[in-house]
Amino acid sequence: MPAGQAPEWVRQEWVGLELPIMEATAPPGEQIGALGGTPSSQNLNGYSVDTERAMAILSDKSPDAAQWWRDNVPLRMMTALVFGKQFCEPVI
Repeated sequence: MPAGQAPEWVRQEWVGLELPIMEATAPPGEQIGALGGTPSSQNLNGYSVDTERAMAILSDKSPDAAQWWRDNVPLRMMTALVFGKQFCEPVI
């Protein structure tokens, strides 16, 4: 389960999803937490995933979790969501 500011039940819904990573990652210092402010240190310099694509994939699994993100996070201002590498398993 990824770290972050979202409630545990929302973060749990990311488990098992295959998310396509972006080639570029956010430069250090440009990441913010989902609810603003400082992001979880566990997600710094992690895998970046296009926000719109990630939300579409999450919505297929859990419309309620995706709705939490839409209701609570300024997604239009985020080009990517960042998941700490220790929470991910690369798939080739």
